[in-house]
Amino acid sequence: MYLQIQKRKSIRCLFSLCLLMVMLSDAGAADWSAINGGARHLSHSPDAIPLNPEIAWQADIARRFYASPVVIGDRVFVAARGKRIKSLNIKDGTIAWERAVKGMLSATPAVADNILIAGAKDGVVTALNILDGKIIWQVKTGGKILSSPVIQSGTVFIGSNDLHLYALDLSTGKVRWRYLANDYKYGGLYASPSLDGKRVFIGGKNGRFYAIDAKTGKPVWGVALGSSIYAAAAISGKRLYIGSYDRNLYALQRENGKEIWRVELDDWPQGTPVLFEDKVIIASRSGILYGVDVEEGSISWRMDLGEGLRHSPVVDSNGIAVIGTVEGRLLAIDLQKQALIWEQGVEGGIFGQVAVTEHGIIATTLDGFVILLH
Repeated sequence: MYLQIQKRKSIRCLFSLCLLMVMLSDAGAADWSAINGGARHLSHSPDAIPLNPEIAWQADIARRFYASPVVIGDRVFVAARGKRIKSLNIKDGTIAWERAVKGMLSATPAVADNILIAGAKDGVVTALNILDGKIIWQVKTGGKILSSPVIQSGTVFIGSNDLHLYALDLSTGKVRWRYLANDYKYGGLYASPSLDGKRVFIGGKNGRFYAIDAKTGKPVWGVALGSSIYAAAAISGKRLYIGSYDRNLYALQRENGKEIWRVELDDWPQGTPVLFEDKVIIASRSGILYGVDVEEGSISWRMDLGEGLRHSPVVDSNGIAVIGTVEGRLLAIDLQKQALIWEQGVEGGIFGQVAVTEHGIIATTLDGFVILLH
């Protein structure tokens, strides 16, 4: 029994060390360049959130936000449902530039090499220069885009509701390959892809989850989960963690998709799971935040936050999680103690994940506000 306990402790210490190394490789010092912070969707920030936050500024964009903000240097980039992409100065919230597109924007953009990528409901993927907002290229897919793009090694990966996963050249928009998912006619790829350097992982509305070779677009493996997949998988070590509409959180082997464990929640998991120490943190639609044991797949703790949730928390360098509610409350939670540290009301429900950088916390709301707290 003693040896078993020591072995389990060693596994968990090794897991925590590996997670820390991946976090540092996936995050920039002050940037939040894609949904969940990067291509592995870890939702960890190397920066610390303010312990007594104040609203530094709020910009009224007058359009509803379902997408999350991204931050590069001293600029915040947002995609508003009102068919406009905007760049804001992070110091005061003033607009540096804005660009109109023809389709509504509900997916979070991604940025790499001074190029911003955004997908719209008219099926068009647009690349913009982040310095001045000028359009570099546009590519039209055959269906609406609700999948947030990710970028790796000069390639944009994005799903479309034409049932294809696209790999596009970041500089030119040239289609390097596209993969046809085995989904039904009115299904689609709503989730953001996840990348591990060699493969792309993405789930479909019909519950199929795929691993695809990132260079060739050839399938590696595919498995059927219980129901629709709307959010990205988190990649950590040899595992993938993903929520499904069947109310289950899954842990899969990254190499072959084999199920390690699943655990049922009270409601539909929202956003991408977040790894913290030896727990998987996941929010449910009803407003419960769960801590699930990473090895056993059992629920270790739960917190009722009192209001509905629609996205993932972000965990800072001190193990504090920040998440917004549909009623317009920003909450900071000590994950080790499962204790609420502070809360801050804002104007409008929060349906997108916040960004956490050295500048503070940036949030977008359903009432059309972009807000910085520091």
